[in-house]
Amino acid sequence: MFPIIRELEKQGHTIHYNQFSKDADIILAESHSNMYNIYQILKKIRKNNIKLVNIILDIPPWRLSLNDNQNSIIKLIVQYFYHIFHKYYSLDRILTQFLQILNSHKTTKIFFRISSFFLNTNYQNKIFYQVNYKKLLMKSDLNLSISKFTQFCVKKLLNINSKVWYPGVNSKLIETIKDLPIKYDMINISRITAHKKQHLIVNASKKLALKLIIIGEQQDKGIKLDCPHIYVPNHLDVMKQLKRSRLYIDASIFEGFGMTPIEAAFLEKITIASDTYVHKEVLGKYPLYFIKNDLDDLVNKIKQALNGEHQLDWDAIDKIKKKYSLESAKDRLEKFLKSL
Repeated sequence: MFPIIRELEKQGHTIHYNQFSKDADIILAESHSNMYNIYQILKKIRKNNIKLVNIILDIPPWRLSLNDNQNSIIKLIVQYFYHIFHKYYSLDRILTQFLQILNSHKTTKIFFRISSFFLNTNYQNKIFYQVNYKKLLMKSDLNLSISKFTQFCVKKLLNINSKVWYPGVNSKLIETIKDLPIKYDMINISRITAHKKQHLIVNASKKLALKLIIIGEQQDKGIKLDCPHIYVPNHLDVMKQLKRSRLYIDASIFEGFGMTPIEAAFLEKITIASDTYVHKEVLGKYPLYFIKNDLDDLVNKIKQALNGEHQLDWDAIDKIKKKYSLESAKDRLEKFLKSL
């Protein structure tokens, strides 16, 4: 969002970062991760007749599944207290200490385990943060989903209406990158989590004896990847690593939008992507698609790309560059904001 905000500032808009101003016309909130920042100033927003716009990044369907490992009554209770404490006061230390005391007693642990099993077996749980996020979205003057798929999920799972705003990449930053020598056969750039399916990419690289690097924060500590994987905080450095790779691979089974394949298109790299709905919606005819979760099909598609059997679709790349440039994304957002 920051590159887009900077472009808006260049056009004369005044943007306040992480602070409230009664002179503001619009408060822009990005993702449920920022909802408590908004909850704490919600009364001020309403009192000063300021418009509230929420940008919804994604609503993963499995978060509302009864089989999700976060659908625990204990986690539900923790989320409830977290919500109350963070909505009104910053008392997280008190809450943390309280839970540590309870968890230190063996009897309490057994009671929680039995209660959790009974309640999760007999009652339908939902992740509490999404219940609270839904309440915030209902108070919004405008909700923007970053794809039609996210729009569908928001309506289906939360019964919230939204409009589609496609974000863009920092095309001005990418345009500064010059030709660099190839260092990797394949690269994946994303958070290391279960639904990103990096193990599939690793297995494909092993089968074909290819040099692979994965760049991203390891959010799921239980995932072990037998390949070089690092976290690079500087976005320009990340894009330079992408420039050094022959192929970009995206095996994710769920995305709200999918930013890095777009960046790969701007860098005119061949992308091999899982055939998820959102990839097809956002990327069109640009990537070489493989059947999601299918290692053999991924291997075959990599062979096609490296053997020269698949060529870049330049018309598809041109469409992506026009649609998802920094300027286009800024214009789309500005049009929405001016409509309020």
